[in-house]
Amino acid sequence: MAETIIYTKTGCPYCKRTMEEYRAKGIKFKEINVLEDYEAKKKVKNEYGATKVPVVVVDGKVVQIGDSQGGG
Repeated sequence: MAETIIYTKTGCPYCKRTMEEYRAKGIKFKEINVLEDYEAKKKVKNEYGATKVPVVVVDGKVVQIGDSQGGG
């Protein structure tokens, strides 16, 4: 089974909507809040090139950055 991680931050409406969509589809995921996990925040920026959330990573591949599909 694919590992799905959704990087979020507190109060982000796009993050909330993305997680709701994944739950509705029955896709299990791990949420990591970048405001609570500094190392995750660095990883999102340095490894995935993302400056906004949500960042959705499936098996190590970015599939969404921010509110747009397809990565960035």
